[in-house]
Amino acid sequence: MGWIKGEGEIEDSYKISKIAAHVPDLVVYSTLTNDIPYAENFHGVLLFADVSGFTNLTEKFSLSSKKGYGADELTRTLNSYIGEIVSHILDAGGDILNYAGDAILALWTVERVQLSEVISLVVKCSLNIQDQCGVRETEVGCQLKVKIGISAGKLSKVIVGDEISQYFVVIGRAVDEVRLAEGLAVASTIILSPNAWELCERDNIAIDPIENERAVKVRYIKREPSFSVEKYQDSIGTSVEHDKVTRGTVTRVARYQPVIFLLLRLCCNILASPFFWSTECVRR
Repeated sequence: MGWIKGEGEIEDSYKISKIAAHVPDLVVYSTLTNDIPYAENFHGVLLFADVSGFTNLTEKFSLSSKKGYGADELTRTLNSYIGEIVSHILDAGGDILNYAGDAILALWTVERVQLSEVISLVVKCSLNIQDQCGVRETEVGCQLKVKIGISAGKLSKVIVGDEISQYFVVIGRAVDEVRLAEGLAVASTIILSPNAWELCERDNIAIDPIENERAVKVRYIKREPSFSVEKYQDSIGTSVEHDKVTRGTVTRVARYQPVIFLLLRLCCNILASPFFWSTECVRR
């Protein structure tokens, strides 16, 4: 007869899964027993989505005559818009690394040989985002728009700190390039960084060159990506006992409450600089 978990253990697993839902998969499914500091190298594809129109929207709602109405409607509008963008990323197998203001940084961690296929997958995901969320009208007359940068290549996850607190940092050329690509993008466009363009399936992605830049602007994708999102998702976190509960919770929280997700990250305090993205994870 198999071992059946007691009620208390199920409750503990549920609590763990709720906390894990506020932490990137790169942390949830990482090894926590290594001596600190340590670095772990891997390959991946980064997507940087930056929303414009947030400031104007905030100003419009702040002028609402009804007490409390503006803040509630602002939250509802942003939840709906950012949640839809996040849904596309999660459906494509992406891991939400950071929310930084009105921007989202997502990661697909893959083997080196899979980079070209996954770049096509991320391009398709980005095209879906622009098709469904590229320009969003709001009830106060402001438009929300999104621009996207994509990079790919070798990355490093660096853990520093002590037994009380640990700092989780993702660094590498791909991080620099995704910021470069997003900086070259304008609203409703998608930019591939130089390295992503070098590594991608060039015969499958139609692009426009950018004058005096090695980065390129994506026009459309010719064939559906062959990379299996289902197999990729099944390969993540298989050694974690609360895997199914955790992944379901990640999806529910990130899909429907991204603004609350941002405000209530129990374990992660997002930091950003011009050179890297970092997440501070405090162990209580």
